[in-house]
Amino acid sequence: MASWYYVVAKTREKSGPHDEAFVRAKFIAGEIAPAALVWHDGLANWIPASQAFAALQAPSGAEGKVPLPDGLRGWMTFVGVMTVLTAIVPSLLLYGLPMLLAGLAALGARAALDRAPFVSPDTLPFFTKLKTFFCCWGWMYVLGLFLAVLFLLAYTGIALWAVSTGQMEPHRFFAP
Repeated sequence: MASWYYVVAKTREKSGPHDEAFVRAKFIAGEIAPAALVWHDGLANWIPASQAFAALQAPSGAEGKVPLPDGLRGWMTFVGVMTVLTAIVPSLLLYGLPMLLAGLAALGARAALDRAPFVSPDTLPFFTKLKTFFCCWGWMYVLGLFLAVLFLLAYTGIALWAVSTGQMEPHRFFAP
């Protein structure tokens, strides 16, 4: 990922290195003027921000707003789907219903973000923390799935070893 730099209008000093998302958000929020110079690895010369972000300028009606953090929608979708899937069996016993509703709510919130791709700059810290929350839950699901598969492989291996060595009869190993 390229490191981005920009010239601060008031001090005329170079600021950076920054992530592209950070510089893009400052540009859309109006904190970096269209005439301000920006540069990143791979560019021969400094160019105006309006040229660098021509395709990224806020659509009409989104002036003064910044885009949501990258990856937020993806993690929300993953966590919502995994929460719904892991709530199916417990829901049959009724104690999984709150988890099922939480998963559906996460998917509904994710859909609502599509209707508001730009938010006020003062809410960006909230959405950044929200992304961290969903990212942590997502990695917990990934780790849980990995451990479940590992457990099933180990259990199957031990069962096959016990049966193949005559340590136990097949019907006795799998019976409760």
